[in-house]
Amino acid sequence: DPEFLNTDGEHEHDQSVTSVGIAMDGAVDLARLNAWLGPLVETRGVDIYRMKGVLAVAGQDLKYVYHAVHMIFNGTYSEPWGADETRCCKLMFIGKNLDEKELKAGFERCLSTKKRKAT
Repeated sequence: DPEFLNTDGEHEHDQSVTSVGIAMDGAVDLARLNAWLGPLVETRGVDIYRMKGVLAVAGQDLKYVYHAVHMIFNGTYSEPWGADETRCCKLMFIGKNLDEKELKAGFERCLSTKKRKAT
């Protein structure tokens, strides 16, 4: 059917679906990250369609790369940080009813104590 791929006028976007990006220099404390992400995925996994990121983990020379779809999470260490590369964390959330301030504040609490802001 030649009209099969013709989707003009058939596609609608749900305005409640948004994305939140977070980028911060420094490294995360893996225990803090797990303590934050576990409950987040359990309680908000239905609304978080996808998340992915590349993280610097305190005490590790390798990048930690992860992705998740709803409540299914997969992460692994990949290649080493380059000698001239700034160790940083970059995360992306795609989903419904995302609270950008809440996500950023939650992630900031995961930063290694050397980089955390005084509260």
